Amino acid sequence: MNLQDIALHPTGATTTDRPQPVSDQAYDGIVDLILSHGLRPGERTSVNILAERLGLGRMPVKEAVNRLQSEGILSIKGRSGTTVASIDPPDIPKMFALRAVLEDHAAAEAAANVTDAELAHIDELVALLGETSVSAQNRAAADPRFIRANVALHGAVVAASHNQFLYRAYATLQLQFLIVAYLADHRQDLAAAAQRQREHEAIAAALRSRDSKKLRQALKAHREATESLPNG
Repeated sequence: MNLQDIALHPTGATTTDRPQPVSDQAYDGIVDLILSHGLRPGERTSVNILAERLGLGRMPVKEAVNRLQSEGILSIKGRSGTTVASIDPPDIPKMFALRAVLEDHAAAEAAANVTDAELAHIDELVALLGETSVSAQNRAAADPRFIRANVALHGAVVAASHNQFLYRAYATLQLQFLIVAYLADHRQDLAAAAQRQREHEAIAAALRSRDSKKLRQALKAHREATESLPNG
């Protein structure tokens, strides 16, 4: 499963009963290590180390590492080996600026084209976010399920535009947000978590009303609230 697929399968589950390929298990396992602070930006690792940590064979882990390298999550450089990619702090505002452009562009198309099934899926994601949100004050790291659901919600809103080119660009940007979101040791209080959930609910409500202006405003309010700490 590619990270772009999180918008459809935020928990890693699929709609079929077929077993998940081992390479996909390795891929998801590495992503979860990153999201849960098991691997940090700049940290060196290797296929052998990851295979041992995940309890999987070397070949599927190597395939997963190559996929993550192509997506900008892992970096493989000569003698330096494999490291988790880092993003310089000055580049983060640039990422938010691009996110704003893409979300603003998506708002009108999503409001016009969203289907009832997509709305139901987005409502499910909002509910999942509420269930997996920060549950205790002073917790340092969010639940990886929350992060996946959060990425999925934003991706699903953009996907509702039915503009595949826009969605692909947005999904690529989301890959980079995974590097900076939730990776620093920060503390989150219950009030902030509750406010974030209200913002997610406002986004879903605006889309449900098929009001592009309200959707754009809800997305903007959420971005501005989370820009100082990119975990939205």
